[in-house]
Amino acid sequence: MKNYKNILKSLFLLLLMLTISVSCNNDDEYIPPGSFTDLSITMTSGAAAVREAEVNGFFSFSDISAGAQSTSWTIPDTSFFLEGPIPNNLTNHDDYIIEDANRKSSGEKTVHVMFKKGNSDTKIKYRGVFLDSTSFIFPAYWDADLNTAVEDTIKTVRVNDKWVAEYWFSIDVYDTVLATPQVRYLDETILDHTNTNTVTVNFGDKMIFEDLSGVLADNNARPNTTLWRMHSIEENEEDQENVLRRTSTRVELEEPVIDTLTFSELGEFRVELTATRERTENLKISQDIYDIPTIFKVVPLTDPLTQIGNVLETDMNVVEVTLSHKIIELESSVLNNFKVEVDGVEKTITSVARNANGTKLLINLDDDPILPTDDGKMVTVSYDGSASDILQSFDARPLEAFTDVAIEVYVPTPVILTGEIMEAEDETIQVTFDQEINPDTLGANATDGFEVLVNGIGFSIASISLNSSDASILDIVLNDPIYNSDAITVSYDGSGSIQSIGEGAVQAFTAQSVTPFINNLLENYGSFEGTLGDNWIEGASGTGAIVEFTTEQVHSGNQSLKMTNDKPRLENIGANTLSYEDGKTYIISYWRYIPSTVVFDNGFRAGDAGLKIWFMLGTSNAAVTPRWFANGDPVQDTWEYVEAEFTPGATSNSGLRLQPVPTSGTEYTLYYDDFMIYEKEAR
Repeated sequence: MKNYKNILKSLFLLLLMLTISVSCNNDDEYIPPGSFTDLSITMTSGAAAVREAEVNGFFSFSDISAGAQSTSWTIPDTSFFLEGPIPNNLTNHDDYIIEDANRKSSGEKTVHVMFKKGNSDTKIKYRGVFLDSTSFIFPAYWDADLNTAVEDTIKTVRVNDKWVAEYWFSIDVYDTVLATPQVRYLDETILDHTNTNTVTVNFGDKMIFEDLSGVLADNNARPNTTLWRMHSIEENEEDQENVLRRTSTRVELEEPVIDTLTFSELGEFRVELTATRERTENLKISQDIYDIPTIFKVVPLTDPLTQIGNVLETDMNVVEVTLSHKIIELESSVLNNFKVEVDGVEKTITSVARNANGTKLLINLDDDPILPTDDGKMVTVSYDGSASDILQSFDARPLEAFTDVAIEVYVPTPVILTGEIMEAEDETIQVTFDQEINPDTLGANATDGFEVLVNGIGFSIASISLNSSDASILDIVLNDPIYNSDAITVSYDGSGSIQSIGEGAVQAFTAQSVTPFINNLLENYGSFEGTLGDNWIEGASGTGAIVEFTTEQVHSGNQSLKMTNDKPRLENIGANTLSYEDGKTYIISYWRYIPSTVVFDNGFRAGDAGLKIWFMLGTSNAAVTPRWFANGDPVQDTWEYVEAEFTPGATSNSGLRLQPVPTSGTEYTLYYDDFMIYEKEAR
């Protein structure tokens, strides 16, 4: 809004000047000078809060105040006043410096200032003298943290009978980019490239090239792009061959750019640095190129190119031969130069290729594979050395011949059952193995060797397939439904044809119990993880009772429920969070831990102690009370599984309340964990 007012003020002044100009054309009419006073300044940056310029460029100021008696501008010694008009798009404005180049103060209303040295806080002083007080509000700078322009006010101050305004305008003047490289060996020794004619490096060696253009002590050009170009040494640039170009963009402008360049071509090369400050709305592009005078002579390695390490057969019928150095792309077939033998009998080679980065040769034996039964026999690979024009390193060293190098035969790893066998929500039985299964081995006979018993009775298998999200899991679907009250086992006798991706056979396993799928109405908060208050709250406990989540005793997870002393009570949040259907039977189960510090004869037996579990069924409370002594004394100092059933008398939504019920006044400490409430599915 303030900038808008300044624009209106400028328009008013322009209209006033036009009115005076038109009126002066009538010689017979006299108009007395106006007495309106208003301070207003325009500049190259306009209403923008950022004022930027560059060396050899210029920045203009204009005092368009009304009622100013005098104006003066003062500039630094490293800058000059220019005399306009000045053409656009000049790279240098020296020809427009005023006649008295040493003059650093001007009384002109409009001045053009050219800078010869970068300085991010270049100061230009304005001084205006007025007959009356006035002020000028303008965007002084940009606050990056607040992401907004910060305004300042130029105000007049009374000096004797005049009103004087003084202000120092700050301009960010950018230097011209100066490409400045530093070259170092990997041990950080600096190469004196200005006094070194030639450096000899081995093929594949690396050196560190650092662009210092953005961190020079007396240059604030702030380039943001670095380009390294490694090229051949012809004088004419058009004849030069580039063997490497790498561009980096600075994130932090005042940090160096460090690159490690690899000499991966034989010959003589030089490295050129191009440092650039990209063009912006306010600044022209500034770019400098420095071709490092040192010649880098790249020579071949002296050690031979050989086969190294163990030769391995993979699970894909491929023999992998590892090489001491990378080799070039194979331009023609070399399969006739290799021989793979098993006890002296030659195998048929389908093809020979190199891997993606050239460190290995891949000998394909798809048509005549090495078999797992060949393990223990003399299995070897040989190369006759006569394909030296094809099998060579990037620095032209040929692969040395090798004879009867042993091959480690691939023997498939047996597939082992791992973890629990689980029932999924859709009644699929999921069996997990330690390797991914090959889907191609799951044909019509996939069920061979598997047996599923439900309550001791064999059930027919409808299908066995690969799990859609995990290839190490087999999904077994039965022809008949299963229930969470069923006792189910799965076994495998090893006679089937299912294999892993690596051709390992599934190993036999005896009958394993299936963990049924339980639709727990308490979802994932029955284990008392998190914080008391998330899903559970303490109810109306007795005086001195304690209800808390604790890590002291844990059945699973990280926490359990601890309840102590006189009638502690826990309630789940929300009165209608659990839904029951009339006529269905539900099971509530949990794990209980009673420390040995609890003395049963101290009021517990007389009180018929237990855990009372309340439900709101219809319009009244109902409760299930698993008793402590229903089957003799409960165990102590260990977790004990407890289970009870209830059948609601109506379909309803209910909350849940838990409360131990020893005799009032009895002191005790109890722990509970892993509560579940679920529908009992009866077969």
